[in-house]
This record gives sequence, C-alpha cells and structure tokens, in this order.
Amino acid sequence: MTAKSQGIIRKTGRTRSERMNTNSKTVQLDDIARKLGISKTTVSRAISGKGRVSAETRSRVIECIRMMNYSPNMASFSLAEKKTNNIGVIIPMDDGESEAPFFQDCLMGITKCCALRNYDTMVIGVEKGDHSQLIRVLNSHKTDGIIITRPLQGGTMEQLLSETKIPYVSVGQSSDLDAITIDSAHNEGCYELTSYLLMNNSVEKLGLILGSMDQTVNRSRYEGFVRAVEGAGQTVPVQTVFLGVNSELRLRRVIEDLFQRGCSCVICGDDMICMYTINLLAAIGKVIPRDIKVASFYNSIYLDMYSPPITALNFRASDLGSTAASLLLDILEGKETSRETVLGFEMLIRKSTM
Repeated sequence: MTAKSQGIIRKTGRTRSERMNTNSKTVQLDDIARKLGISKTTVSRAISGKGRVSAETRSRVIECIRMMNYSPNMASFSLAEKKTNNIGVIIPMDDGESEAPFFQDCLMGITKCCALRNYDTMVIGVEKGDHSQLIRVLNSHKTDGIIITRPLQGGTMEQLLSETKIPYVSVGQSSDLDAITIDSAHNEGCYELTSYLLMNNSVEKLGLILGSMDQTVNRSRYEGFVRAVEGAGQTVPVQTVFLGVNSELRLRRVIEDLFQRGCSCVICGDDMICMYTINLLAAIGKVIPRDIKVASFYNSIYLDMYSPPITALNFRASDLGSTAASLLLDILEGKETSRETVLGFEMLIRKSTM
C-alpha cells in the first residue's frame, strides 16, 4: 500500500512536470542550436536581443522557437520581439513632385539593401515645422532605426531622434555633430565644376541660382562655388548670385536680371531649377549656349531629355540610399561604423557650356 501510494505520488508529483520545468530551458536551447547548426550562446543572444547576432540568424532562431513550441523566459523573449525589423525613411513632403527623382532613387537603394538583410522600409512624411507623423511612429515603436533623407539647418529632426535614443543616419551633412552621415562630395564637385567653367570657357561674368538655404546641401554647393571663384583670384559676383529662389515667378525675374547684368554663364543649383531656367530661356527666344551657357550642380533624367545636353554633376542617389541603410543596419547589429562617409561624383561636360 505504501509503495503503491509512493508510486502514485511519484507519478503525479515531480516525476514529469517538475523535471521538465527544471531542465526545459537548457535542453530546448540545445535542441534549437542543434537544429539550426549554431551555438547555444548564439541562440541565447538571439532570444535576448543582446550581443552581435545577424538579423537573419535572429529571425531563424525566433521562427524555430515558434515551430518547436518553446517557451523561454518571457522577459528575455519580449526584448527580441520588440525588434520590428522596420527601418523608417524620412521623406520631406513640402518639396513637391520636383524632387521626386532623387528621393525615388534614394529610397530604392534603401529598400534593396534592407530587403537583403531581412528588413522592411517605412516611409515617414514630414513637412517643415511639422513632425507629427514622425512623432507618432516613434511613440508607437514601429521602427528600429531612422534614415533622414534631407537634413535641414537647425537639426530639429536630429534633436527629436536623439532624445528618443533611436539610432539614425543622415543622408547629407547634419547639424548634429555626433550624427552618422553619408553624403556626396557636393562641396568638392561644385568647386570642380565652377573652376572648370572659369578656366576653360572664357566666362566673363558667372551667375548662380540656388534654392532654399535651409537645406544643408545648398549650403555645401554655395561653399564650393565661392571657394572656386576665390581660388581663381576673383571676387564673388554678388550681383549675379541668387540664393533662396523657390518659385517660378522669382526665377523669371532672376533670369531677366542675369541678362541685364551681362551674365555669360549661369550655374543652376539643381536639376529642377535648371529645367525651369532652360524653359524660360526658350520662352524669351534665347539659345543655349549661343546666348548664354548653362550648367547644373545636379544631374537627373530631366536634364538628359534636353538639347543641347546640359553640363552637370552626376551623383548616384541610389548609392547614397543603400550606403545609408547599410550603415544603419550595422549600427543596429552592434558593428563599428565610420561617423562620416562621402561618395564621389562625375562631372559631365556637355554642349550647353561649349
């Protein structure tokens, strides 16, 4: 009777459930490691979300855990589950369709890189002075990191991201000196193109048209232009330099001023300003390059459609995007990254300045 009772006690007490509860974590971690062909330490890191484990490995571990019905320490598992595998991409919404080619190419590069490393991209639209959509995304923890595609003077977005402790990368120079940045060599490119025009084209009076100076890229362009002019032993032609040109009406008046002041060559700050300039010149019967030479500090598919072909600086926006995404994902995986990365450019000398 006693033995039988003891047998019943052993069967209904510690015999199965308690032994499983005591050993289940070790045994099942081993099972997962063997099934995936990785170490138990790697499995543990993938579950906790800590340590250097690739996104692909962490995804495989979590999927295996679900398939095997394993119930790890839920506090640790929740850390891994907080990982969204989403990257937020901030796109300015107040630039309109004119900026579409750059952002489309940049976003394509980001998306391709993220997909290769098992991440999805989430577009976050912001307007100047309105970061409400970004704040909603941050408050709901929908993304693991952020890419800023157009930093502005003042750095309000960077400040917001720094306060929330979320990793981010800036495409373009940032007001945050500690930010990880990826940029094209705009300053150097604009210096080279301006120097070429001054030295090789007998330009008697050079003009410059730039858009909003709130954009750090336009500040870099202007600095490169000034450096080239002064390097050629000339004074910056303030009467033919126009900054903050942000409407077609203002541009029309600028073009009139340039001709009145005898400008022989005009450099446009970007492809859209250049496109509007070419159209306005055609409307008033001016021929490029006979009446005035035209160049652009940024090339795009828009300028490729014009005749004569337009001298311009060529930057690969898709490379900017893919590099920015790679940097951010490296940060998320605990890898060391360079604080500043600069990509090169190509100077396209075409008939518009010959």
